[in-house]
Amino acid sequence: NRVERLIQQRQQQQQQQNENEDYFLRVFVDAGGCSGFQYQFEIDHELDDDEDVVVVSAADNDDDQKLHPRVVVDETSLGFLEGATLDYVMEMIRSSFVVRDNPKSESACGCGSSFAVKNFSSNPARD
Repeated sequence: NRVERLIQQRQQQQQQQNENEDYFLRVFVDAGGCSGFQYQFEIDHELDDDEDVVVVSAADNDDDQKLHPRVVVDETSLGFLEGATLDYVMEMIRSSFVVRDNPKSESACGCGSSFAVKNFSSNPARD
């Protein structure tokens, strides 16, 4: 799984600075972009127990069986992303995470990082 490998690489890089912190991919939707909303991706290590939803988790390699978050989405963004596919693409000009096949998206810009919501009046942006 490419997401898992990339997070492991990032964790290895950060272990020298922060020995005990678990890093994960945070995916969220923000207002902006040429189509109205845009997908954002960050490597993070702080969970907000009130708003964050862990959508992918994995166990440690050791025997403690503790699950660690790997992909996290806040509740508001989850409403915009539900049913979509998260992928990582490697191209000659860039490598990046992308959201594909989003059933909530009516249209997207050429770069694929922003989108318009289907039936916006039924799915308004929430603060």
